[in-house]
Amino acid sequence: MISNPKNTNIPELTLVLVSALWGSSFILLSIALESISPALLVGLRFGLGAFLVAMILRSKLFRLKRTDWIAGFWTGLFIFLGYFLQTIGLQWISSSISAFLTALYVPFVPLLQLLLFRKIPNKITTIGIAVAFCGMLLIINPFNMTLDGNLGEYLTVISALACALEIIVISHFATRCEPMVFCFTQLVVVAILSLTYCFFIETIRFTPTPSLFISLGILVGMIAFNQYAISWAQRFVSPVRAVLIYTLEPVFAGIIGYFFGEKISFLAFCGCILVISSVLLSSWLPKYLSEKKPSGN
Repeated sequence: MISNPKNTNIPELTLVLVSALWGSSFILLSIALESISPALLVGLRFGLGAFLVAMILRSKLFRLKRTDWIAGFWTGLFIFLGYFLQTIGLQWISSSISAFLTALYVPFVPLLQLLLFRKIPNKITTIGIAVAFCGMLLIINPFNMTLDGNLGEYLTVISALACALEIIVISHFATRCEPMVFCFTQLVVVAILSLTYCFFIETIRFTPTPSLFISLGILVGMIAFNQYAISWAQRFVSPVRAVLIYTLEPVFAGIIGYFFGEKISFLAFCGCILVISSVLLSSWLPKYLSEKKPSGN
């Protein structure tokens, strides 16, 4: 990664790439889950990802600071909660309702920024988040959903809150930890929590197949790269701006799904346009207005 990306769009473009990889992972996850139980999949994915990063760090592993582990613990905890509360919630609710409630992490980020740090996003970013959230809702199509107020819905809302806290915690610690080290501690914590859940609670299912190993191999590389890229890029991108870019994930998922034979409804297409427009305009408009602003000479 570029060490001094000031006055460039490299950090934001990095997060766009992360969103694209997240979007493409759904196909791989669906293939892998045919042969392996969810917690074991996550545990292996993050555990092998940690091993891959450890091979890169080598001697640096013996010089990890207390801050690195604190940062990794809180980030890993919220990643774990986001994954598994959503998974548990799916026992009582449909995947469409789960997707709808999980999308609440988008407005949760600026709300938590306001409550925890008294930070108010600028008007352009606020409007961008509102438009992107509306776009996500169109992609999910909540109009045929009915909420019952059951346990699954509450757990999924909490998982969305955990996702929002993950983004905020990463930004909080990103400037205090070396990105690769921060990535490693996150992966280790998620792997430990996932495997603990797997061995004590989950009914383990594992059927070795070529498609499982291929999917898992790609997913391991993705998670190692993504967590490193996020740990680096969020040094320079605010949590509110980051969450706006992350709304591109369902857009990429829809595009990739289309090439695999899935249909995109007219509402979903309109939602994709809204999300893409909000990200582009919120990036371009502030620069345009600053250029138009009188110099005072």
